[in-house]
Amino acid sequence: MNEVGRALLFTIDAGGGHRSAARALVAAGKEKETSWTFRVESFQQILLRLDLLKRVTGISLEDAYNLILRRHWNVLMVPLLRVMHGAIRMRRPVLVRTLTEWLQAQPRPGAVVSVMPNFNGVMRDALEAACPGVPLIVVLTDLADFPPRFWIEPGIDRVVVGTDEAREQALALDLPDERISRVSGMVLHPSFYRGSGPEVRDRARAEMGLGPGDLAVTLLFGGKGSPEMAPLAEQLLQGHPDWRIVAICGDNPGLLARLAPLDALSGGRLRALGFTDRVAELMAASDVLVTKPGPGSLAEAVQQRVPVVVIRNRHTIPQERFNTDFVAAHDLGRVVGHWREIPGAVAELHRDPAARARIRERLAARPPNRAVYEAVELIGREMDRAAASAGRPGSGC
Repeated sequence: MNEVGRALLFTIDAGGGHRSAARALVAAGKEKETSWTFRVESFQQILLRLDLLKRVTGISLEDAYNLILRRHWNVLMVPLLRVMHGAIRMRRPVLVRTLTEWLQAQPRPGAVVSVMPNFNGVMRDALEAACPGVPLIVVLTDLADFPPRFWIEPGIDRVVVGTDEAREQALALDLPDERISRVSGMVLHPSFYRGSGPEVRDRARAEMGLGPGDLAVTLLFGGKGSPEMAPLAEQLLQGHPDWRIVAICGDNPGLLARLAPLDALSGGRLRALGFTDRVAELMAASDVLVTKPGPGSLAEAVQQRVPVVVIRNRHTIPQERFNTDFVAAHDLGRVVGHWREIPGAVAELHRDPAARARIRERLAARPPNRAVYEAVELIGREMDRAAASAGRPGSGC
């Protein structure tokens, strides 16, 4: 049995960026009507019985990561990451064997695609043992790697990166140049191509009742929101009577409930939302995006030509520290050291429309981002190349 017309797509539920990238790739594949399809699998579920943390505490590795983000224990992230990498090295034989056995029980895919870090070396070895000839393609969802053994490992068939810095990192890890594909940016959901441009902005602002002099500020702190959004929204409302605040809480009903009384008393100046599929339009209507320096949110802001305010301090997770340098170096907004500095940074941008216009010009001058479509095309080409090398589809892994 084989599924050479399918790409097996591994993702993980640690943070929201990996799931978002997987959804974007699937949507782009459907939109382009490729001759092949994606099959999405949770990598964590496959290896769940080997999750020592869950055995000891009842909390999975994914849940622990998300708890760290919610509780702002991010200073633990680097030591925890190094401990995890040590555990992966120690348990590598059983991890590889478990994944190999799982792959052997599945239909043979045309390719395996990873949009997650840390386990790509395990995937490489298991795939070679179970399905020799099936390519492993790693699509980075970060602007840069956080070596060692985070995203890029030797022996991967193709690495898809969205920045020159990540490309140089791949070269430094002795990955051959011909295996590195530099696409035009971070993978974005196709809705951000449909939901961008002056007409979308004008329509979205009209729907929100925004006048020409109103400053629209969107708060977006990942798929799970962040507790400081409540006091931050309150401070922003006090900043200026013409400011309008959109707080996107994502999958965080507790945060949405905390904001509800403030929403009710704001006279329409605050709009608190839970999970929404209208992020592209809401961002298009915005004058400033306040966000954590996640690569997905920054890529969305660039696409929608919105200046950003991001935070960098000891709580910034390691793989996102480069992103704040990227914002500062390319003059895409403001970088502050604490969330309490955000209202001041927004006020500075409000007082200086020329600065906002300059940032928008810089954003507009950046190369068009077609990365999701480029990645889908690269995956298809790798599948074709592997099938041609094999001569004919195999009977299974």
